[in-house]
Amino acid sequence: MSDKNPQLRVNRIYRYSIASSDMYYTELEQRDVFVSDDPDKGFQIWGQIAGGGPATSVCLCQMLLEYAMYCHSWSSMSEAIFNMRAFGEQLGLALARFIQETPPAETGQNAGACSLMCLWEAMNIQFTVEQVGPEMRFFFANCPLEEVAQRNGLRNVDLALYGVNALCQTLIHIIDPHMEILTPVEARQHFVFAVKETVS
Repeated sequence: MSDKNPQLRVNRIYRYSIASSDMYYTELEQRDVFVSDDPDKGFQIWGQIAGGGPATSVCLCQMLLEYAMYCHSWSSMSEAIFNMRAFGEQLGLALARFIQETPPAETGQNAGACSLMCLWEAMNIQFTVEQVGPEMRFFFANCPLEEVAQRNGLRNVDLALYGVNALCQTLIHIIDPHMEILTPVEARQHFVFAVKETVS
């Protein structure tokens, strides 16, 4: 399912349906999700309307927020959470397959943690890392979901976070099944992700 161009280092990893931007959500379009691991620009994930070109590009955070808005518009909260998690899982699966086929340039010894850091780089998250016993904790200095929501007039940040958590859980489970990830409940500044090796 990947459209690979070695010269551009761009890969299409996923396609999903998205509602139109009008208030009635009467039309559905296809959005392609692309990944690029460029030595100069870093790890990037973005979406484009199929056939729409770069003019339709949106960042990963905006994709998650728009999908959360779509889920919230037609379903109950429990259904919206279920669908948001399913969306995150599909993104995580697609991203994990890409990373397995095209390992990042600087993988290091901990492939799971490296994969998460690639994801957070793509989300423009500023973070610090602290080793506490068996846990590697990531402290976020900013919440990109809130920042993108404010810039674009979007809401449902907490709902979108369910998608982020599902994305991370799926990514880690595939890249390193022996690693456990602890994710935050709420989307707020300074929230923490922690990963640790589990006992077989």
